[in-house]
Parts: sequence; structure tokens; C-alpha cells
Amino acid sequence: MIASDDEVVKCLVWALGSRSRRVAEAVCNAIMDLSTSPIGRERLRNSFAIERLLCSFCQMAATPLYIDILDIVEKESGDSSNIESMRDSILVLILDAAVVLINTCGEEFLDQIPKELVRQFLPFLRPLWDKIQCLELPSNYSQQKSFLRITKYDLAATIFRLSMNQADHATWGYDEVRISIFGGKESDFENFILNYWENSLLILSRASKNLEKDNNIFSSLIHSFIHKMTDDALDSILLGLVSCPPIASDELDINCFLNEVNVSLGSPIMYGQDIRILKTQEVTTRSLNKDVKKELHLFKIDAGPIFMDADNVQKSKEAFRDGYTIALRGMEFRSDKVAAIAEGLADLFGQPSVGANLYVTPPGSQGLAKHYDDHCVFVCQLFGCKQWTISPRPTSILPRLYDPIGSLHGSESSMSGSMQILLKEGDILYVPRGYPHEAHTVIDEYESRSKASNDFSLHLTLAVEVEPPFEWEGFAHVALHGWNEKQKQASSQHCDSKLENLRTMLALLLHVAIRLISDHDPIFRKACMVAAKHWSADTDEDHHVQMLSLSQRATFGYIIDKIHASSNYIEAFRIIETVVQERNDDSLQWMRWLQHLPQHGDVDERLDFNNLLGVLDDLIVLYNEDNKKAMIEFTQFKSQFCRYVIFEDACKSFVILLEKYRKIRKQYTKGMLSLHSKYSQ
Repeated sequence: MIASDDEVVKCLVWALGSRSRRVAEAVCNAIMDLSTSPIGRERLRNSFAIERLLCSFCQMAATPLYIDILDIVEKESGDSSNIESMRDSILVLILDAAVVLINTCGEEFLDQIPKELVRQFLPFLRPLWDKIQCLELPSNYSQQKSFLRITKYDLAATIFRLSMNQADHATWGYDEVRISIFGGKESDFENFILNYWENSLLILSRASKNLEKDNNIFSSLIHSFIHKMTDDALDSILLGLVSCPPIASDELDINCFLNEVNVSLGSPIMYGQDIRILKTQEVTTRSLNKDVKKELHLFKIDAGPIFMDADNVQKSKEAFRDGYTIALRGMEFRSDKVAAIAEGLADLFGQPSVGANLYVTPPGSQGLAKHYDDHCVFVCQLFGCKQWTISPRPTSILPRLYDPIGSLHGSESSMSGSMQILLKEGDILYVPRGYPHEAHTVIDEYESRSKASNDFSLHLTLAVEVEPPFEWEGFAHVALHGWNEKQKQASSQHCDSKLENLRTMLALLLHVAIRLISDHDPIFRKACMVAAKHWSADTDEDHHVQMLSLSQRATFGYIIDKIHASSNYIEAFRIIETVVQERNDDSLQWMRWLQHLPQHGDVDERLDFNNLLGVLDDLIVLYNEDNKKAMIEFTQFKSQFCRYVIFEDACKSFVILLEKYRKIRKQYTKGMLSLHSKYSQ
């Protein structure tokens, strides 16, 4: 009843500014009461309660009261009397109320909060978050009592939500990244794309020549790490870091992610997910009667969640001294300097994001066993040196991102055609996806001919992960979907629903046929770079831009010709037939991301790519008894697509989709960086 009375709610929000402490406390408690119901929270948000709460908090936090709370948190966190008095503090009451309202509203409400107000509020929350993190370093942190009514996970979610649309972290432009890695000439990058990208190894030593220059993007990164690997240095890497839970590759709604992690966001880093501590050494196997290299993990990955508390951090430091490598994932979410480089590299290659991992290896040790990746990697050697052994790619078919990685069992002894590369400080090694590789710190001075043999190695990997929509196969699906929607829209006034359903079924068949082609054609697996920002504003170098653009257009021509010549109706129909018979469309989950492309018509008439069984049932009923007619209609549909599809139309749809993927990844990055603000320096 109270929540339904707009005037009462407005007066309540207005009363937050009362000079009477007793009134202000009563108002905060009343707001907390109203916030227990969805309608109450909605009315409070519509009455600008969040803005009022943040303003009041910022005004009071500028007084000694805020400093007193921080001191109590740091010095006397376990004192029950202090905790109770803090809970009754007006500043804490305001924070509790603000957190509840912020964490239960959608992105559209968060966007309405003035950016300047958020910028004033966040600097007060971050020190509080850092001190709470420090309190939780002991292994029994879960038993400690909080001075807030909300949990630490609630506080983390608030910081994440308010940060995700802020332009907080600095970014390097794609041109600055290009120059730092490939050199100052456009032709250098053009040569890389045309001759090495996804095809051949390349070592870029020129980066080391400018390592200490201020204009090199890696110089600031180098100085952010400690040169001597002591216990303090390992503490700075491991302690206080926050777990970065994975986000589904085709999830484009940040609210869905936040709802999934609302009770765990802000947890300490988790073994296996965020960090691995391992070494590779030779072991004797009785079955093969020979020595093989095998990875040994400090903790068992399948033993349940293992969080890196103070006890496990100490074990990790001891393991490092015993030859174990520390591999830390998600550095682009923990360091603003790494995030800046990763974002510039993603723009350069026209991809949604670039991942970054950090590897610290002690002298004379090997971390990961020989393996290949489902993504291309730029290995940036920051300290020390490392010996790499890279074998030829066993097949021309590039591995897809997220596909199971094949075993290299038994390949340890096969060194035929392998390359030996010694990476020194400042060198960058490019390894295309699919190339088996392994690396170890230099064992002795004879092997390295340098004094670096007694030093640890620290390198950063920048992974250009080509999501399924952004391979050339994905571009073909985008082109087909866009062309078919355009045809349906043009003929919507002249044809009945049966004909539209027929077009939908034929399009599905062709989508499956394209997928089958990509299983065997390496070009379909390559990254599509039509959205890459690799051109320079210098008009004298326009011909390099034209060369790269023509290369992309030529690839599109090849893709369309291949679809026209090799689309197999019978194989595609058999796959759909199996899906219908087994009543399981898991084998078609690869096309789920097509749901993010626009569809015309009423909502209930649009194709649901999360549940295809209904339309596939109709397809089987229509074509099961008349395969000849089906093949004719499929061939006609395919021929029309290949003849009339327009490259520029597909590019527009492709770029729109790319921006949707980039938006949520940038939101995630900004949110996680804010939780790591203590370390993003």
C-alpha cells in the first residue's frame, strides 16, 4: 500500500536530505523495508532514490565518519561491539539501501544514473572493498562477521554494475598497437596478414629495440611488474585477486550473467578457472616402456572448488621454488595496462576481444606440456628468456574455438621439422592456432649463451580468439540470414505464410550444408577481418588498405563459389533427420548465435534458434516423401543466394553483430577491472 502511493514514496526519498540524523536513519530503514518487494524497489527507483542515496553518501563520506569506518574495518574487524555500532551508522545504512536498489535493477536504470555521480561514488566504495578483501586473506575468512547488512558479494556486484558502463580504463589505439608489434609501416602489417596470419610462425624482435621507449605500449607493462621474483613479488601477483567467472560465448545480456553470479561475484581466485600451478617432467610409463613428459598439477582440478586463500598461496610459493610454473588467466580483467593492449589488438584484427594470460616459470623448468591452441597467440617475453620448440601443424584444418583439443600423446619424440626459438626480453613470438608447442626456461649457459639461465621467465600471451560468428563460416551464415530476411521482407505482401515457412526451412538446410563444408575447408575456419581497423589515416598508404580489403572480398568470392558448388542437400537433410528422430537438437547448438541477428515479423513468428525441433519436424514432413522436389527447391534457393547476395549488406550485419559482442565484453572487462583497481596501476 505504501509503495503504491507515489506521493509517500517521493516524500520519503526527499527526506533523505534531512539534517536530523534520527530522521535520516528512519528514512533509510523505511527504504530498506520498501525494497523487500519488487514494486517497492521499482517505485523507489522511479522516484530517483538511487541518485538521492548516492548524493547523500558522497556528502557524508567527505567527513571523518567515512575515515572512522575504514579504520574500524582495518583495525578492529573482529570486535562485535564495533560491528554493531557500524551497522547503525547512517553512512552504512545509506550504503546498504543503495546496494539493494542498484543490484536489483536492470541496465536501463543503471544508464539513467548520472555518470558524474557514479564517478564520485565509486572512489569511496573501492577502498572499502580493498579493505574487506584484505580481511579475508586468512583461510577462515568465511566465519568473520560483516559490519554491513549486505554481503561482500553484494558490494562487489554494486561496484561491477556501476563500473561496467564507465569509461574508466585507458585504451591504446589499434594503430599504436600495430606500430609497437609490427613496425611503423602499413606494409609491415599487410605482409603479416597476407603471409603469416593463421598460417606461419613469426618472431618479432624489433619490439625489444624500443623496449624502454615511452612510445612503446609494452614499456609501461614491463615497469608494472617486479623484476626480482621474491615472495613479495608472488604475493603481489596472487593475493587479493578476484575470480573472473566465465561468461557464455553467445551471451549478449550482461544482466543474465550478473544474475548467475550474484552470490559469488568477488570470490577469491579459483584453481583451474583463474590459475593453474603446474610443471612438466619426464615420467616412465609401463605401458609404453619409455619416458614421456607429463603435467603435474599442484592441486587436483577435479576435487571441487579450490580458492587461493593465504594457505594455498603459501603452498604456491613453495611449489614455485620447486619448479612449478604459475599460470594466471584473465589478465585483461585484472590489469588496466593489459586491458588497453588487448582492446587495441582486438580492434586491429576485427574481433570481439583478446584474452591475456601470465606465465611465471622458475629457472630450468617447463610449465605446460606440449599442446596446441584453438586460438592464435602473441607471446610477449617480459623478463628472462625461454626456449620454445614448435612443431609443424599436423593438418591444414584450423581448430575451432571451444572444440575439444586433440591429444598429442606419443608426439613427444617426434621432432621432425620442429623449430627451436629462444625468446629474449622484449621479443614477441606469433604462434598460429593448431601448431604444437612447448617451452622451458633455459637450463644452462651452454644452451642459452647468456646469463639469463639463472633467472625466472615471465611472459604474457595475447590470444586472438576467433568466436564462431567471426570466422568466414560465420560470415557466410550472416550473409545467408541477412539475404533471406531481405527476401522475406520484400515479398511479405505478395506471399502467404506457407511460402515464408518454406524459405525458413530451406535457409536452415543451407546453414547446415555450409557447416558441413567448413568441416573440411580450411578457408571457412579462418578469421573474417572485414571489420578490422587496420588502415592508416595517411593517404599515401591507401594502397595497403586496398590490398587488404581486396583480399577480404576475394575470400568472400571463394566462400560463395564453394557454397554453390559443394552444398550437399542429402547430407544436410540426414543430419536434420537424425536430430528429429532422436528429439535432441544439441548437435545444432553451434547455430544458437544466429538468434542475435535481426528477424522481421511478429515475435511469435520468428525462428527460435534455441528450440529448432518444431520447424525441423515440419521440414521432415514436407520433404521426407519427395526428395526429388526437395533437391530442386534447395538447389534453386542456394543458386539465388549465391547469385544475389551482396557483400556490403553482409558486412553491415556483421559489424552490427560484432558491436553487440564487443559491448558485453567491454562491460565485463570494466566491471572486473574495477574490482581489481588496487592492482591496476
